[in-house]
Amino acid sequence: MTSGLPPSSSNSSYSFKSFLRGWHHQQDQLLTEITAALKSEVGRDEAEVAKELISRALSHFEEYYEHKSRAAHNNVFSMFSPPWSSSFECAFLWISGFRPGVLLELVPVSVLDLSPRQAQSIYRLKRETRVVEKNISDELARIQENMAAPPMIHALRGSTEEQPSNPETDNALDQLQVVLEEVVANADTLRLTTAASVVDLLTPPQALRFLTAFIRLQQTMRSLGLERDSHRARGRSS
Repeated sequence: MTSGLPPSSSNSSYSFKSFLRGWHHQQDQLLTEITAALKSEVGRDEAEVAKELISRALSHFEEYYEHKSRAAHNNVFSMFSPPWSSSFECAFLWISGFRPGVLLELVPVSVLDLSPRQAQSIYRLKRETRVVEKNISDELARIQENMAAPPMIHALRGSTEEQPSNPETDNALDQLQVVLEEVVANADTLRLTTAASVVDLLTPPQALRFLTAFIRLQQTMRSLGLERDSHRARGRSS
């Protein structure tokens, strides 16, 4: 897998946005190839093509999270209200991304020929994923609650409008950056492992249908959100 990670930069929003432009274009091309493969008759060659497309799709998502990890390391706070996402997309964020359980909800609506054994395996995976989701959510809640704890309150009191930055405040925010970065990393890992686990439970044609549904959901939410934001911006300027 080629990561092509961007160099460290104080302007993480710009570097990640630049990466995303190319990433979205690659995703469009990948979806076109997957759609064409699904229309082909199933045979030995088509099965190999399907496996190759599945591998590329998973690598495509892994590349996204590698770049996102670099951006989060530069400024994890931007991950919770990402300037590269529309307001509509931000409304559905769970710890800077989609909730992993969404993937499992997509399976029965995109794969209509699940066997009883597959359906049971998906159900077990859904239960396991919910447990890990809750653990990560609970950790974020603890971090948020600690904002009102005496050490953080004391550090923030040293910040004024005239001088918002001082060594004690900077140190407190640096520590907050570290723990939030870990939470985001754990959430992203769960997103990736859940996607990979779903694909492992499906046949290649089923996996392609599942991946198609997920990519189209992402694309629809993005295009709809950008259109609505653009419409609101035009309305404010008129």
